[in-house]
Amino acid sequence: MKALITFLAFLAFVPSFLFSQQSDRPVVPEARLLFPPLIAHHIEPRVGLSRLVDEERLRLDIGNSIDLLSWRNLPGDARAAVGADFFTWTSLRQERDFHFPVDAVDYLFGVNASYMRPLSSDWVSSLRFRLSHISAHLVDGSYDKQQEQWRDQRLPIVYSREFLDLIAAFEWREAMRLYGGAAWIYHIDPAWLGQWSLQGGAEGVWRQAGWPWLHAYGAVDMRFVDIDGWHAAVNVQLGVKVGRWRGTGVQFFVAWFRGKSQHGEYFDQTWSYWGPGFNIDF
Repeated sequence: MKALITFLAFLAFVPSFLFSQQSDRPVVPEARLLFPPLIAHHIEPRVGLSRLVDEERLRLDIGNSIDLLSWRNLPGDARAAVGADFFTWTSLRQERDFHFPVDAVDYLFGVNASYMRPLSSDWVSSLRFRLSHISAHLVDGSYDKQQEQWRDQRLPIVYSREFLDLIAAFEWREAMRLYGGAAWIYHIDPAWLGQWSLQGGAEGVWRQAGWPWLHAYGAVDMRFVDIDGWHAAVNVQLGVKVGRWRGTGVQFFVAWFRGKSQHGEYFDQTWSYWGPGFNIDF
């Protein structure tokens, strides 16, 4: 937490000459994010809903990331930005009569810095660094009021982590993006959990010339996490986006996931499911 506060203070007073004498003064950026969110990674800013068919749950995402300042005209036609992250991902139980009690919720807040530089007329390289805090909680939907006990005898635990993560990406004509990176957790509860994770993935989009507002896409993300040994978590997403590919629109998709749960209160459980969903990009 101290590291996060220190970094926030640094961003508030960072001078533009740290980047280059040739760069402009920092300005409010035109686009929301210099580094677009990773489509298939579960810890990303989203507003949307998806159904976990085999788990009989829903996932609700609420939150946002925004670039607060950006620098243009850096050496090599590069750009840089710094911003903030505030978002949650929530597990809802699916019950009769259109009831969706909240089972578990994870929330994240932090800061980010991103950098983008063209490599050629077709290829662009980019980096994103994040310093974040995550906390996880069981909610009343996980408590059986009739039995007066927590479901599956699973009691709430203290789960939180502060971490740094760095992602490097290479993108071809905004049509294909390859990325990889790692995260280092410098503080975590429970303390016996591993402090490192590795990540990689790919995204591709197909554009129909006669339909500039409709884009078919696919994405895959794979993470390796250390929870009493190394485990792989894979998420695959196929869908269409209505709207600008790198802008406002709605994504409709079907996703498949297998691996350790994305929710901290269920960190030791392996979840496997598929389901439809949608996200709103703004």
